[in-house]
Amino acid sequence: AEEMPVLKVSPNRNWIRLFWVLLVVSIILGIYNNFTSVDTVTVEKETVVEEKLKDTNALESYVKGFAGVYHAWGNTDREISKREKALEKYLPETLQLMDRGMITTDCPTAAEVESVDIWSVKDLTDTEYEVTYCVKQRISEGEQTADQSNVYQIAVHRDENGKMLVVKNPTAYALPGKSSYEVKAKESDGSIDLKTQTQIEDFLNTFFKLYPQASAKELVYYVKDGVLPAIGKNYVYDGLAGKAYYMEGDQTKAEVYVKYLDQDLKITQIMQYKLTLEKGDNWKIMEAE
Repeated sequence: AEEMPVLKVSPNRNWIRLFWVLLVVSIILGIYNNFTSVDTVTVEKETVVEEKLKDTNALESYVKGFAGVYHAWGNTDREISKREKALEKYLPETLQLMDRGMITTDCPTAAEVESVDIWSVKDLTDTEYEVTYCVKQRISEGEQTADQSNVYQIAVHRDENGKMLVVKNPTAYALPGKSSYEVKAKESDGSIDLKTQTQIEDFLNTFFKLYPQASAKELVYYVKDGVLPAIGKNYVYDGLAGKAYYMEGDQTKAEVYVKYLDQDLKITQIMQYKLTLEKGDNWKIMEAE
């Protein structure tokens, strides 16, 4: 009888198949791990940012409280003692001793803190922060009073439990100077014809006349999606103090200075708007800056 042929499988071919299977599995696992690690890192970063913001808010409140005590004083024994006692919860003993005698009974001035603004918070170490702030004081000397604004820097230590301590005395810092940056007033460039400009101006005159006291329901006819919210102000419209109409790509733009007579403060208020307009059945404000 004729023998049946026998199919022989090379051992090398089995190893090659196994190699390709392992390679495909490792690639799939690699891709999976890459995506999951990206998600993990993203969550960790979001958590760190959120914690840092919370820390900054607490730190700013702490510094405002400290500045309100440190930069205010009277010149009686009782006022001096009260101030020194209040500073004990902010300053270590070394700085308490250093500052003792800063205000004496023969000091001719008294000071009230009117406001404290935090300008910057900078990490010095994991537990120490440099804070720059501006304090506005009302200084009294005899019958005379004057307002002063000064900028200071301090360092604050914060421990793992969130407790804080001022570890560097307020040190004078420079007020920023005026920037030389020039703001260029926008001008109509002829990209919108005069007839359309007149239509836009008529629309804006109508809108800004009713805007101060208009309800959100009334504004729907003039403004898309509440980009200009109802303000409920006692203003009387007094015209456009400046205006420019132009195309930016396919968008119709209007930059205007709107003059209002403030009936409560009894002054003229000039508001600045950059608007994106669109013409349907009527003109409408689509965006506002």
